[in-house]
Amino acid sequence: MNRDLNRLSSTTYDVLVIGAGIYGATVAWDAALRGLKVAVIDCNDFGSATSANSLKTIHGGLRYLQQFDIRRMRESIRERRILMHIAPHLVHPLPVLMPTYSYKLKSRPALMMALLINDIVGFDRNRLDDPEKYLPNGYTMSPQKLKEMIPGYDKYNLNGGALWYDCQCQNTERLLLSYVISAVNHGAEAANYVKANALLKVGNRVTGIRAEDVLTGDKFDIRAHYLVNQSGPWVDDILSTLDGKKTTKHFLHSTALNLVVNREIASRYALGLSGPFRHVFADGSFYNGFRILFFAPWRNRTIIGTDHRPLQGEPGKYHVTEKSIQNFLDDINKAYPAADIKRPEVTFFNSGFLPMSGIHPKTGEVQLVRHYRIHDHAAEDGSEGLLTVVGVKYTTARDVAKQTVDIIAARLGKKTSPCQTDTTRLYGGTIEKFTDFVIEQVAQNPCGLDEKVIRHLCCNYGSALDDILKYAKKEHSLQEKIAGSDEVLKAEVVHAVRQEMAQKLADVVLRRTDLGSAGHPGQQALTETAQIIARELGWSDSRIKAEIEHVNHIYILR
Repeated sequence: MNRDLNRLSSTTYDVLVIGAGIYGATVAWDAALRGLKVAVIDCNDFGSATSANSLKTIHGGLRYLQQFDIRRMRESIRERRILMHIAPHLVHPLPVLMPTYSYKLKSRPALMMALLINDIVGFDRNRLDDPEKYLPNGYTMSPQKLKEMIPGYDKYNLNGGALWYDCQCQNTERLLLSYVISAVNHGAEAANYVKANALLKVGNRVTGIRAEDVLTGDKFDIRAHYLVNQSGPWVDDILSTLDGKKTTKHFLHSTALNLVVNREIASRYALGLSGPFRHVFADGSFYNGFRILFFAPWRNRTIIGTDHRPLQGEPGKYHVTEKSIQNFLDDINKAYPAADIKRPEVTFFNSGFLPMSGIHPKTGEVQLVRHYRIHDHAAEDGSEGLLTVVGVKYTTARDVAKQTVDIIAARLGKKTSPCQTDTTRLYGGTIEKFTDFVIEQVAQNPCGLDEKVIRHLCCNYGSALDDILKYAKKEHSLQEKIAGSDEVLKAEVVHAVRQEMAQKLADVVLRRTDLGSAGHPGQQALTETAQIIARELGWSDSRIKAEIEHVNHIYILR
């Protein structure tokens, strides 16, 4: 995967995707697989913004029963199964446990009925040949059994619990990157750190963008027959460059905060626990209510979320504060007092923006947009050749991409192959039975690596792990692990630069490898990783120092 800006500026594409979050990456993959000439760019690194803010959960949509939205529930169940098929190394079953209480919709009978409907609606969820992907029926349990499974948990009116199965993506960053790599392997051009400064227009048709190489400041144009604005929270910034016209606002910002805690709180189960919510209004009055907090086991740690708040101020000036971390942690400990999470145990935080429809006038709670939106600007403002897509859910990005590319293919009038992204394996996903695959790789182990390292490579790179091992075979020193890590090889860093377009230290630490996605990896790890990248990209000592300072700053609260 090469960052070829000369090719970008000298080619006219069928489709140009602006924004390489999960929604942009899936559109690029779908369009490339159908035979269209595709380019996808991002002003930062692939998936470095809102798509990086994740609980790692691939939802089957059980919560949509609250709105009786069976159609959306079916979509989520289907997409969950598809992800287990096309990325079997990254997406795995996850048991979820929720207490039940003696009142109405949170009662044990109500949850029993919900689980029954969930199993009926998800009748085809197990139509995969891999036994590791099997999702059993849900069931309810006694309060005694629940307390055994959630140590120390006890609430007033507790009368049992409900257990069902969803899925978890161990590494959402690599899943997104797998879409980009797969698109490139099928002919797409991809480039990170390329900013769209303005939309170009001839008559009433959008024809491309005025682009800027963020790394050098060089400016150039990219031309395309159709543009897809998938820049997430920044879609309106892109649209504001269209003839200088003030357009309808497409993204109303709310913030989303998840915490990473450096211990397993509930072992192998994810937990959905009722916790307090308090909103203080401008006149000093307040509302006290409840919300569901999600505790997800992940890499011997726990991810907890999500704290949704309306954005105060401009998106570019938003940052997570120590106060926001502590306030959320206080609510978490009230939801599960026995967990007794201390502030030093919070090793990392993920934050981003989600679209909201508004704020509930009586409670002050953020009301998130429930459904994705595909805006056709030919109908909205007369601008041909432009779509704006606002997504709301990581799990269903592939399906939204299918619908987006369906529209583009029809408008271009090109004969394309039908959508194949529901059956075509992603980069690294050519695995029939995941457990057997891991056992085979551990047994083969041509480089004599630790079994934990082999399992790590299987879970992150899947069938593409030989792309890493080839470096280790050629250069013995690349078989060594990065200082402070018991899994990440130096070969992964070299591969990230040579084949995965890593341009900065943060790209490698946070998105190409597992080094820093759960917390600061340590100064020695940063120094060692930066030195490897420096040898590949020719960095000076001052550049190495600046890159390390930048990564350190990511973990600092203000």
